[in-house]
Amino acid sequence: MAGPNLLIGNGKVLTHTIESDQGGGGKKAYPYTIQRARERLHAGIAEIADALDRLPDAAKPRGEGTGLITVHPAFMAKTLMPKAIFARAGLRALGSRQTHITPTHDARVRIPDGAQPAAELYVAGTSQAFRELDALLMSEETSKSLQDEFRRLEAVRVLDSSDRLIQLDGPDAQVAIEIVIHGDRGDDFLLDALEVYSQTCGVSLRRKKMLGVPGLIFMPGLATRSGLIRFATFTALRAVRRLPTLRLSRPVIRHRLTVQAPSLPDADALDRTLKVVVFDGGLGASDFNRWCHEEIPQELQHTHADYLSHGTEVTSALLFGSVEHDATTLPAPFFDVVHQRVIGLNDESDVDLYDCMSRVDRVLQNGDVDFANLSLGPRVAVDDGQPHAWTAMLDGHLAQGRTLMTVAVGNDGYLPNGVGRIQPPADAVNALSVGAANSRDFMWGRADYSCYGPGRSPGLVKPDGLAFGGTEQQPLVLLNPFAGGLTGVQGTSFASPLALRAAAAARAVAATDLSATTLRALMIHRAERTDAHDPLEVGWGRFPESPEELLTCGNDEVTVIYQGHIEAGGTMRIGIPIPSLPIGVDLFIKATFCFASPVDPADPINYTRHGLTVVFRPRGEGSSSPFFSPGNYDSEQELRSDAHKWETVLHKAKSFRADELLDACFDVKHGAREHGLGVKNSDAPSLPYVLVATVSTRNGEPIYESVMQKYRALSPIQLREQVQLRRQ
Repeated sequence: MAGPNLLIGNGKVLTHTIESDQGGGGKKAYPYTIQRARERLHAGIAEIADALDRLPDAAKPRGEGTGLITVHPAFMAKTLMPKAIFARAGLRALGSRQTHITPTHDARVRIPDGAQPAAELYVAGTSQAFRELDALLMSEETSKSLQDEFRRLEAVRVLDSSDRLIQLDGPDAQVAIEIVIHGDRGDDFLLDALEVYSQTCGVSLRRKKMLGVPGLIFMPGLATRSGLIRFATFTALRAVRRLPTLRLSRPVIRHRLTVQAPSLPDADALDRTLKVVVFDGGLGASDFNRWCHEEIPQELQHTHADYLSHGTEVTSALLFGSVEHDATTLPAPFFDVVHQRVIGLNDESDVDLYDCMSRVDRVLQNGDVDFANLSLGPRVAVDDGQPHAWTAMLDGHLAQGRTLMTVAVGNDGYLPNGVGRIQPPADAVNALSVGAANSRDFMWGRADYSCYGPGRSPGLVKPDGLAFGGTEQQPLVLLNPFAGGLTGVQGTSFASPLALRAAAAARAVAATDLSATTLRALMIHRAERTDAHDPLEVGWGRFPESPEELLTCGNDEVTVIYQGHIEAGGTMRIGIPIPSLPIGVDLFIKATFCFASPVDPADPINYTRHGLTVVFRPRGEGSSSPFFSPGNYDSEQELRSDAHKWETVLHKAKSFRADELLDACFDVKHGAREHGLGVKNSDAPSLPYVLVATVSTRNGEPIYESVMQKYRALSPIQLREQVQLRRQ
């Protein structure tokens, strides 16, 4: 019997580079004249300089302070952001954060209703530098190009203590805090000054635990409430916030089942070369030793039963999946697992998560992990304007596209007023964030405990998708030898490894190289979602559970994988295979673009450094039709009309008549930026991208064989010799 139709793995043969259209947009209408800009901005700049002069030297390292400069909503594209005026005055732009404003005046033809997304820039320098900025503003000798940058600004103001203190209300006299500092972890002068000043304010910082990412330093500490306001005057501080607690799986619902547990398989893993890592609480028994090795740091030899049970169940889900009700023997794993114990009793006496985070950081630094799962992290909803240490750390490691990492989104989804939003680091743009579905059946939705979206922009569609995580009425059944057999559980902690299992299994059974980015794209591409599902709750949809669902096609469809590179500023034309069909046949085209990107943690509003501009051409050169558009990402979190270009995932399905499609293709342009500003294309690296595209018929007409006949250069992916997939 012939096997199932396999994905087409060499879509690159349908691609080629084309000349880029270098034409820019039309001239921008400025909201303010230079005279009006002077009237609006002069007092704010002068106030920053005066406030900085009043601060004691101990609170302003190198004599520098920070101001907040709001850019008018019409001027947030990378080519329009102000930069020359800061350089001329001797100021440095440190980063940005999101805000919403109603501009005093707006010269655009179409003015959005209500408050509009805008950027506040953190700008640092001495009081003399701010006075130089004011002199540039007020001088008639200032060049027109510099004057035009001032005309793009909406407001300028001092960054004071109230801006830095975030959600610290409460009666406690001692507050466990996390601070975020603009700077480099190698800047001992800055860190020494911070340490000395903090002591005078009754704040004890744990400098040895600090985490450094590009442009920012994160550090835990303990503060007296009475000293917080004074401490927050230290000018290099970006944020001081309450230290979150650890989350594993809340609510913890664990039922020991009385039915006979299936036996373990008597077989090695299919692919023992893959490095699949679980970061969790440890293993409570040796039953999985044939397929799992545990790494235990010396300081975590002593631990808690709950941590071990959690770690065992997460590992069981990854190795064997959900246990079927009639199973007598579990299936042989697709891969081996390394379980990295990253929490233990020592962390309970010092619950700042920095030790846990550092352990994860050290493992990922080696760069040799193929797949990883993280089902723990800080129990706090994401903040659009302030970066998080966990997220910045993970995105930095995953930016190379070497590792596919699943991250559980958290279990506070039942909480009101936005508190149930996804939790860091599930907002990482280079990770696959996983929530929990309430059923494996035809009728399904988000489990009420599963945290919901949106994510930050870029990264609005979070969670990326759901996997079955169990409910009280229908628990997820896993083998847990530590608990004595089968247990029924619920939580995103267990949905996350189930999703990773499907992706890693696809790598294990395929002989064709499938990169981490390709598998992330395939998981999103194959996720199922109906119009009745709210993307804020389910992301792109419910993920596949098996490698068959990822790697095979029905007779009425063909799915092609394109893997390649696009030079910065370059444009790639990607052909879509269209079958020859009679008039009247309707086709669906579903496309998923995916890439990994370096990030700028200090610039949440301009977080990713790479972006794609995609134009769909249904009839080839000269034609165009909307496909990916800003409308796909409508949300109050969206920052500007071009924000969708900087998303690391673009996903859409559209219907066409077959006679509308001739030489159909996507033209894809790669844009690069750094800290929200444009960079020279010659200085930016090429971008590895993945496109997964499916062409299918509305009424089930067979097309797979006809496409393969028409496009003879295409070839299916290859499987390992001992693998035989089931027909879908």
